[in-house]
Amino acid sequence: MSKNRTITYQPALGNKRVEAILTKEIKASPIKIFPLACPVEELRWIPDWNYQLIYSKSGVNETNCIFTEDKSGPHFFEKPLTTTWVTNLHDQDNYRVLFQLNLAAKAVIRFYCKIQEVGKDVSSCTWHLVFTALDEEANAMEDETIRTRLELLMAFLSESLKHYCETGEMLA
Repeated sequence: MSKNRTITYQPALGNKRVEAILTKEIKASPIKIFPLACPVEELRWIPDWNYQLIYSKSGVNETNCIFTEDKSGPHFFEKPLTTTWVTNLHDQDNYRVLFQLNLAAKAVIRFYCKIQEVGKDVSSCTWHLVFTALDEEANAMEDETIRTRLELLMAFLSESLKHYCETGEMLA
């Protein structure tokens, strides 16, 4: 026999959340840019990139791909941290990718990228990052510090990607 009972839900408002958005025009088609949103392909265009592939059926990025890296965590927390990336959406047809980054249980970043054709061999790439603190250290960070670090990350990635797509070479 089962009993019905009422559950009262409380909103979770205690953790800090900061968002940042950047749009960059790149002289390349979405079909050329989109495959580069992949831990394997990022070796071509992100300086000092290194990763460990945890799961991928195909060997490249896809929905449910999981990999780790040690570059993002130190950018946000100024100490060695491993970041686990989960690809929640890899939509090749609409040139959209959605990652969830877990920065060593200190913060989670929702990392969404959409690539749209805006002209012949010209694309608009929009990055939208949402940082949510998970511990006291992350909650103690100033919003502006987090926003600046999100913006620096997006600027670095967008400039590196733009340079590679337009020159065929990694940004020095």
